[in-house]
Amino acid sequence: MNKEKIIELLDEEKNAEQFASYIIGLELKKKDGKVVNYWIQGRTEDEMADLFKRVAKDGLVFDGKHITLQSTGISYDYIAYKNKMLLAYPESKVDVSLVYEGDEFNVAKESGSVIYTHNIKEPFGRETKDIVGGYCIIRNKRGEFLTILNKEEIDKHRKVAKTDFIWNQWFAEMSLKTVIKKAVKLHFDDVYKNIEDLDNENYDLDNSLDIDIEHKTAIDEMKTVKELTEYFTKHQDNKDVVKYIAKKKEELEKYENN
Repeated sequence: MNKEKIIELLDEEKNAEQFASYIIGLELKKKDGKVVNYWIQGRTEDEMADLFKRVAKDGLVFDGKHITLQSTGISYDYIAYKNKMLLAYPESKVDVSLVYEGDEFNVAKESGSVIYTHNIKEPFGRETKDIVGGYCIIRNKRGEFLTILNKEEIDKHRKVAKTDFIWNQWFAEMSLKTVIKKAVKLHFDDVYKNIEDLDNENYDLDNSLDIDIEHKTAIDEMKTVKELTEYFTKHQDNKDVVKYIAKKKEELEKYENN
């Protein structure tokens, strides 16, 4: 892929060079001799420029940090979701946080106003395994909105992710994104339609498999059909694992045939 051609196609758009450098770096990046993002291999400069423009429609920058390109599509983090809210309603106050075991979290609604306190027990000793849920509070001229998700609801969202890599590496950040994603879907779907359409390409929302996270993580990290076959041999009595292996095998075979 050619960096200069991507910049040319973007016709001197602001941040075009930053985006082009990110894409080239992503195309070349390898780990243990294997490409990290196999989706991008064989793609064209025109396709990359189109991705940039699809993000730019919302006034956001495809920066490779808060908005990234994963093997399943464009991914927005919780900061990007907050930034979109501030673009749409600059006066907005957005508080999206996680609650850990031992924290004291109290919330109420009074005449449309959200009243809450969150006392953090161990601010410097918190671990992801102790997360019990999260909340998002949005205040702007449209009103005050409260969204709360418990750990089980967050895990349900994780289970329909097409790849578990980011969740495995950045569970707290992805949990924060899940909470604010749910909040804006409920209360600001008109503002976030384009973002949701793009971000949901990373999720199989119709996936009904009740696969354990440990199995999902292991299968998502596999890069060869051989690895999948070996895993199948060990877990062939688990029908959900077998179905998920079949889906992953189909994806790998598509890549190998390109």
